[in-house]
Amino acid sequence: MIRAFWGIVLVVGLTGCKPHPAPPANDPVESAPAKPKRWFQFPTDNRSLLKENSEEQFFAPTTTVRPWSSGSFGCVRNSGTRLHEGIDILSIKRDENEEPIDSVRAAAAGSIVHINHNTAASNYGKYVVVAHEADGLPFYTLYAHLRSVHAELKTGQDVGGGDELGVLGRTTNYSEGIASWRAHLHFEIGLQINSRFNGWFKHWYRDGNNLHGPWNGLNLLGLDAAEILRQDHAGQFEMVPYISALPVLCRVRVHRSKLDWLDRFTELIDENPTVADDPDAWDLDLSFSGIPIRATPVRDPKLKKTAKYEILSVDADVRRKHPCSGLVFPKGQQWVFTSKGQRHMDLLIFR
Repeated sequence: MIRAFWGIVLVVGLTGCKPHPAPPANDPVESAPAKPKRWFQFPTDNRSLLKENSEEQFFAPTTTVRPWSSGSFGCVRNSGTRLHEGIDILSIKRDENEEPIDSVRAAAAGSIVHINHNTAASNYGKYVVVAHEADGLPFYTLYAHLRSVHAELKTGQDVGGGDELGVLGRTTNYSEGIASWRAHLHFEIGLQINSRFNGWFKHWYRDGNNLHGPWNGLNLLGLDAAEILRQDHAGQFEMVPYISALPVLCRVRVHRSKLDWLDRFTELIDENPTVADDPDAWDLDLSFSGIPIRATPVRDPKLKKTAKYEILSVDADVRRKHPCSGLVFPKGQQWVFTSKGQRHMDLLIFR
């Protein structure tokens, strides 16, 4: 912030003295706040992720015969066809009944935006969502399957990094539950698709019951929390470069001049010198999970808007490496959106 600073010039004409020189009209521009050495803290005391070849002590696999990787982020469920948007962090502290007692803490400073106490209302069981900002981008962290949530926590409350949120557990609405040996924290770092989700939900699911407002799982896109924690611990993490470097599954042209996503993620807009303002469309580069990692404005008054959006290109290698994407598929000589992809795009462009 540049502050105007007016000096006082003292003129002493009768004595013949020269006036005192006026100070500069402006102070030097203040430098931007220094980037914190680290953005994140580990949400539990389990830090085995940072030890070489110790993943088995950090990630909770889905069964005793599955590898630790089934508790990591990505296409690790249902033979690679289902996306796991968080990481499952094993409990390392137990009581006399072998139940977990690990404290769960906020991974960064932020504000509590959602608390679910009703185990039956979500396969996440009891969980807490905290909203944050890094490098100008809003993001969330989510803490699920909690044994308990601290009673004093309230929606809208600010928390600091390291503040306790609850106790690690194994709550869920799955009938088979979570086995005691597998008690874990499902931890997510991600981005919210649309701030107007409640209106979209009523439009898309006319008879549906949304128990979690804009923090419904349909509106959340996870990032690889383990990789982020590793990079951050090494002092190498920055949110914008991290997102921008994600592999691009497809480029999509959206025939809209304004998007809720771009209102919130302006740092991901790729400037186009030929478009000053009011673009006719946007070209979005989507990650395999549907995150718009880059947005380029398009100016063409003659653009044929035959549809709300269209696929411009697809990287078949990225799709092959991420079989759980489920957003696009080849139909004849062209690529088309799946029903999941259509739902995702409709949510993304909803205003």
